[in-house]
Amino acid sequence: MPALGPGPFYAMKLIPGDIGTFPGLRVDGHARVLDGQGALISGLYAARNDMTSVMGGTCPGAGITIGPALTFGYIAARHAASAGR
Repeated sequence: MPALGPGPFYAMKLIPGDIGTFPGLRVDGHARVLDGQGALISGLYAARNDMTSVMGGTCPGAGITIGPALTFGYIAARHAASAGR
C-alpha cells in the first residue's frame, strides 16, 4: 500500500509562466517603497502588481497575485494608519 493510501491518484504538470512577474517597485517589510539607492520614499506604499513579485520572478499559476495583494495591502494600511499617531 502506498504511503498516501489507496488510489486513484491524479497529477498535473505545473510549468511556471511569465504572467505576474513584473519586477515592480522594491518595498520594505511595511510595504513602503524604496528608491534606487534603497532609501524610503516618504508616504509611498505599494502592494502586489505594483511591487516586486514575491514569487522571485516566476508565476506558478493564475491567482498567485491575490494573496500578496491582500497581505501587503493589509500591511501597508496598518502601517500607514499607525504612522499618523
